[in-house]
Formats: sequence, structure tokens, C-alpha cells
Amino acid sequence: MKITESLNTNELSLVNLGLSTTGHTLKKYLLISIAGILALSDPGIAKAQFSITASIGGLPTVSGATLETFDEPSPSILSLSGSASLGTGANYGVIYIPPCFSGSQAAFFGEPTTLVGDNNYTWDDSQYVAVWDDGSATLSFSTPQNYLGLLWGTIGAGDSLTFYDSANNVIGTVLGENVPIVPSGDWGPNDTAYVNITSTTAFSRVVATETATPSFEFDDVTYAIVPEPGSCVLFGAGFCILGFVLRRKSA
Repeated sequence: MKITESLNTNELSLVNLGLSTTGHTLKKYLLISIAGILALSDPGIAKAQFSITASIGGLPTVSGATLETFDEPSPSILSLSGSASLGTGANYGVIYIPPCFSGSQAAFFGEPTTLVGDNNYTWDDSQYVAVWDDGSATLSFSTPQNYLGLLWGTIGAGDSLTFYDSANNVIGTVLGENVPIVPSGDWGPNDTAYVNITSTTAFSRVVATETATPSFEFDDVTYAIVPEPGSCVLFGAGFCILGFVLRRKSA
């Protein structure tokens, strides 16, 4: 449902209801207006749209977001299935390696690092999540969220994040190919970015899978509730309509 079409439909019905001069009608009009706006902003009526930003050396874009570093033996939001692990270092047999830190990332997240290879790549020396083959890593949240950030390593087209709402409905998927950077393919710092994802629909669960080779690695997940731009537009438009009709009545 397009916002413009929804607003036009509601504007017509509200104007038809708002030409009476009684206070009772104004109250009725206000209630109908708010109810219509709330219905339009209901996240359950449509699949999610995602705003995705990413940068090498980047950081979370939401201040005050909850941080999960996966450094505890059993992180509360994480469950693993099949070919997935929570570990440190590289596994060249499976072909997964730690994400790389750039800039101030390691200091920001409070993570240890190690320098690797002739190019002195700054590897994440803490626990991180790796998924390969038929495995999955599930992030479950006690309350719905609509912002997710993660340090996404060795970004590839087979990396997949599937988002679920509180009723266990799939509301959308973000693939490695949707991340707006071009990986170098050398498994170094130019293959790792901090990715910020904002959803128009709240999610309660995110499942990470890998459909190609070699693997999907991530660490330092952040999550939060942020204002939904679509809802703000709908509420603002609704109150503008109210103001228009009230001016019509006073004229």
C-alpha cells in the first residue's frame, strides 16, 4: 500500500465527515483521523522496507543501542544450529576467518585485536559468530526492535539475514549483495564493514545463513528501537489534514 494512496483515501473520508459544525462531530472526526493513521502505520500490514548503510571502519548509527559482543560463553540473544560456531581465530579447513577492524572500531567496542600477515591486517581477536553450509545463527530479542547493526566480515552474495516479526512471519531479507560496498575479495579490512539496517517493520528475530562459500562471519551486534520515518510522515500528514478542516470550519 502506497502512502500517497492511503492518505488520499483517508483525506476524502475525513473531509466528508468534517463539514458539520458540532463539537461532537469534531471529536468524532479526531478519533476517526487518529484511528485511520494508526491503521496505516501498523507494521503488520506490509513487508518491511530496509534502509541499509555500510562503511569500512564504520560504527553504529544509533546512539544508546544495546551492544552484544558475543564474548560471553553463552550470549543470551544467540542460538546456533548446524554448521555454525562461536569461536576465535581462523579455521582454514572450513574457510572462515575473523572480521577485520579498521579505524576506531576495536576501541569503540572494547575488543582485542591481533595483526596478521604481511599486510598486518587487524583481525578481531575476540569471539565472533561464523555460519557455513546448512548452518544458522539466530538472534532473538525479548522485545521487538527495528534497528540492527553488525560488524559483517568477508561480505559475500551468499550471506543472508532473514527478519521475522513477533508472530514468526518473514518480513524481509538482507543479502550480502545488498550491502552498499564492493568487497576486495582478499579477506582483509576492505571485506569487512559495519552495516546499519533500519526496518519499517519491527522484528523479534533475525536468522543468519550462508548459501554460498565460504562462510558468513559477524560480531559486535547492536540493536534498538528508533522512530519509523513512515509513521512520522503519516502522523504529520494526518494532523495537517485536521488543521485544514478546522480552518475550513472557522472560515
